[in-house]
Amino acid sequence: AADAPAPAPVRHGRRIGVLALGVAVAVPAALPSLGTGLLGTGGRDGGAGGGTISAVNPLVSLQNSLNQPEDKEVLNYRTTASDTRDLYLRIVALDQFDGTAWKPSERTVTDVPEQLPRPVGLSPDVATTRINTSISTAEWYGQNWLPMPFPASRVGIAGRWRFEEQGRTLVGDRGQNTRGLQYQVESLRVRPTARQLAEAPPPPAALRREYTEVPAELPPVVAATARQVTRGAATPYAKAVKLQDWFATDGGFRYDTEVRAGSGVRAIVRFLQQKEGFCVHFSFSMAAMARTLGIPARVAVGFTPGTRQPDGTTSVGLRDAHAWPELYFQGVGWTRFEPTPSRGNVPEYALPDTSQDTSPGSPAQEPTRPTTPSDGPRPDPTCGPGRQSDATGCTAAAPTAPDSGSSGGGPSVLAAVGLTLGGLLLLAVAALPGLWRSRVRTRRLSTDGPAGTLSVWQELLDAAWDLGIAPDEALTPRRTADHLVDTAALPPQAAEAAHRVAGAVEESLYAARPRPAPRAAEDVRLVCAALRAQASRVARWRAALLPRSAGRLAREYAARWTAFRRRQASGRAAVAVRRVAAVLQTGGRRR
Repeated sequence: AADAPAPAPVRHGRRIGVLALGVAVAVPAALPSLGTGLLGTGGRDGGAGGGTISAVNPLVSLQNSLNQPEDKEVLNYRTTASDTRDLYLRIVALDQFDGTAWKPSERTVTDVPEQLPRPVGLSPDVATTRINTSISTAEWYGQNWLPMPFPASRVGIAGRWRFEEQGRTLVGDRGQNTRGLQYQVESLRVRPTARQLAEAPPPPAALRREYTEVPAELPPVVAATARQVTRGAATPYAKAVKLQDWFATDGGFRYDTEVRAGSGVRAIVRFLQQKEGFCVHFSFSMAAMARTLGIPARVAVGFTPGTRQPDGTTSVGLRDAHAWPELYFQGVGWTRFEPTPSRGNVPEYALPDTSQDTSPGSPAQEPTRPTTPSDGPRPDPTCGPGRQSDATGCTAAAPTAPDSGSSGGGPSVLAAVGLTLGGLLLLAVAALPGLWRSRVRTRRLSTDGPAGTLSVWQELLDAAWDLGIAPDEALTPRRTADHLVDTAALPPQAAEAAHRVAGAVEESLYAARPRPAPRAAEDVRLVCAALRAQASRVARWRAALLPRSAGRLAREYAARWTAFRRRQASGRAAVAVRRVAAVLQTGGRRR
């Protein structure tokens, strides 16, 4: 395709279909020759004319790849790049977000031109370096999107490949896949400065409209969180860096490939509450939040740069599978960010200190990372605690020699005792919310009658809230049960129990003579156990030690105490008034 005459006519009717890749698992969609998904083990021939097959959900494929016991090699490459940390191998861009899934838009594909068009929005003022990379794929690795550095400017490859210009991707046609390929890619390393990104003019109206669209069903808390995180940021670029840093370092998130993928429009909300996930959760959530701020955003899927080998090649394995957000800045184009903790590499232009004081007209700071790699490894905050970065990526840090000693003497016995007592006091104070919550739970689950039904229902709502599922007072009990079942993906037995309790609550509230619900407490225990089983380890610890509902309970008890004091005061005032009236009446008779 690389030696084909200059751009071929557009193949009308041959379009990239829908790839169901989202925070939620979408119904498998049809697309031309997608094979077994982005990370599949073999393509299926779509037949003449392209054909269609069912797509494997790449969210699950990505998670499975990251959890493989053996890091099987997908491809290897040689490159002229002196530093490969930014040489991500991109497969596909997902630019359509419906609240449940990210997927590629349906677009026209053409024959691969000898020279690919210049990247949209890239100004000649932005520094670029041309890089040549020779790539060889494994014989077992057969899928229908071509891994390439981004943005590619020329691709030398044999076979039936088609070019999609908006996403700058190559897709196989009529059964063409990546199995056992050798190909060459010329690409650009785009090196914008913080000032160029901060002073980027507004994007074209049509592009902004398309790439900032979010569905009406997206929970409002997503946009509210984005505004809160980026408060004080003066430019879209500064907001983007704040979002990235919140996910990667500042927001308390944890990288975990064992976390359930989740489903439904509230999957992002659950991730923001539980703060555990892998690259798909981080990239999808940052892109969605950027869109709510008016920043054009999409998601890219592919591989991190891999590991340098002794023979000079770089090996990319299954565990290098990755997803990351791309945000658009006029003059720079589509720009990679890295919100996933301890994965990938934060680009120079997006390092935390590059966004400070970079509003238009202010002096831009230079990034702290050197532009050329050093000879040895060095600490890098993007690699996570206890790890360091070198030209091939993140590795374990060498142990640091212990300090030879301090200049002063040790603490006195009295000081040590004081510190110990202070620590015990802090532990006791920290344990109070959990102990109080446990006492309330026991009392609620032992209450009988209609009042007991309402008590166990409140216990269920609070238990869910402690695990990160926020209550919605606007919902009926039946709708609340539906919400719990959907959000937590409860198993059938627990789902039935939740609906039984909801029905008993509605009967207690609205029936003239509500029937007893002797199984309500047992059902609530069953549902609560299922909620805990579905929650992450961090969420369970947080629910036990710092239950969210304890704050509401404290406010309720404070309100009750205030009402009691008011009643007492009112009662004393009434007694005083009666005594004064009696005295006046007696005095009147004496007169």
